[in-house]
Amino acid sequence: MGMLRNSENEDRVLLRGNHVFGRHPARSDTVLPNREASQLHAMLRWRDGGWFVTDHSRNGTLIDGRRLPPGEAVPLALGQVLRFGPGAADWDVVDLSPPGPALLPLDPVRPPLWLSRHNLLPDAEAPELDLYELDTGLWMLEQQGELRSLQDGDELELGGARYRLVVPQEVDETRAVVQQAEPLLLSFRVSLDEEHTWLQVRRGLQAADLGERSHHYALLTLARQRLADARAGLDPAAQGWLERPRLARMLGMDPPHLNIQIFRARDQLMNALAGASGLAQVIEGRRGGLRLGPVAFEIHRGSQLEGRMDPASDALA
Repeated sequence: MGMLRNSENEDRVLLRGNHVFGRHPARSDTVLPNREASQLHAMLRWRDGGWFVTDHSRNGTLIDGRRLPPGEAVPLALGQVLRFGPGAADWDVVDLSPPGPALLPLDPVRPPLWLSRHNLLPDAEAPELDLYELDTGLWMLEQQGELRSLQDGDELELGGARYRLVVPQEVDETRAVVQQAEPLLLSFRVSLDEEHTWLQVRRGLQAADLGERSHHYALLTLARQRLADARAGLDPAAQGWLERPRLARMLGMDPPHLNIQIFRARDQLMNALAGASGLAQVIEGRRGGLRLGPVAFEIHRGSQLEGRMDPASDALA
């Protein structure tokens, strides 16, 4: 995501796909305090693989002291200095990356954290939180066993520092292609002694073998709970829920370890099939609880079929 830095107060602005600088508080992405600024002073826009600035003001926009032709889109380069009006503060062009989501630290000394669709932060080895984007564009934050949705501008804490989520408008050039075709199928295989669990994810002709991982047993436990509740005749809305402390006890681990297992399971699932939709919702959360979402699955224990379920069709085996 492109970024400008104010040379006077060190404020940083992460650029949205169509970013307006101006004095109008409701119509500007970045509000300019100088009286010489126009209500809608200038627009910075991502197009054709680069950032362009267009002046729409009365008093002019300058690049490196040179006034821009009004209404003409001018490409930006790293290191240039923008000024919105002759007596305004300088804005240094410090990043020209494409528009994308990021966490902007409130502390100007810390660098921004650029986000992908799924993020284990601060890293995958010792994650404190799980931040991911649903297919609908909604961002979800799971932290210390609690799940909540985030919107552009919302704040969170990470590593003792505060960050603000910045989500740009979607731009055609950067929008991901999401497949909406065949339903997902999770295929579990567990050894007779329950010590080893393998998982394969399939969608139509696509298949991904996720191998043997310890976090697969957590998913398997959630699948078994959903299957047991369905066989007992519970309403689909109530099927499969396990409170986190109970699930942790069932797996012989403490709740923080369980959270990391769930983080890693979701991370592997969301990266399993390129462009596939619905992978973020395979694991559903509510306050204090988890369950396997409405996805088809089958469980093989040794060489025998333990069970199969397709919530979409209410098929059980």
